[in-house]
Amino acid sequence: MSRWDHAQVQRKVINNDNGGQPLVCCWDDCTRPGYECFKHISCEHDVRNMSCSYADRQALAHSGRTAHTNYVFCTQRHRNYWVNATGGNAHESIARTGRAYGNLPVGMRRMIG
Repeated sequence: MSRWDHAQVQRKVINNDNGGQPLVCCWDDCTRPGYECFKHISCEHDVRNMSCSYADRQALAHSGRTAHTNYVFCTQRHRNYWVNATGGNAHESIARTGRAYGNLPVGMRRMIG
């Protein structure tokens, strides 16, 4: 009996402003490189009131940057830690455990990777 593992294509995220060096994982004190497949895009605007493209145009005109921030991580687990420590997930985590940072979402505590 043979076992087939699916290929996982990972590309490091390169920072051209830093001489072409790869970006480092955004989780806590991790020093591994971040990969494109574990990227998280954070909206810094209320998505109920305006579209992302409109918010980007407005923010670019007023502040010189877009209304979104990209974060890269080395694994899906580190990305899940980050997503759970922000926004409404953080409030729910504080109510449940007393802290927002360093918890995986419910149902992912035994996740590997």
